[in-house]
Amino acid sequence: QVFVKCHFDYDPATDSLIPCKEAGLKFMAGDLLQIVNQDDPNWWQGRGACHVEGGSAGLVPSQLLEEKRKAFVKRDGEVAPTSGTGTSARPRG
Repeated sequence: QVFVKCHFDYDPATDSLIPCKEAGLKFMAGDLLQIVNQDDPNWWQGRGACHVEGGSAGLVPSQLLEEKRKAFVKRDGEVAPTSGTGTSARPRG
């Protein structure tokens, strides 16, 4: 099992990169998420760590996607806006 601690707020409704806003999982800085699927390099499936077993999962940006987003620089020199997990992944078991 993999759990992550969110370093900032994320709202899929405001994320232009998420493939399906309705499938996104909104969370706040400090929340703990259980990552249930990491097959996609950009979008993981996660659920709140305090949810009961079998609770619904939603899409969260992967750590790789967030690193790419932070590294992206617009042509005019401004850093692109960021949003997402900013997570620290830690295996549990």
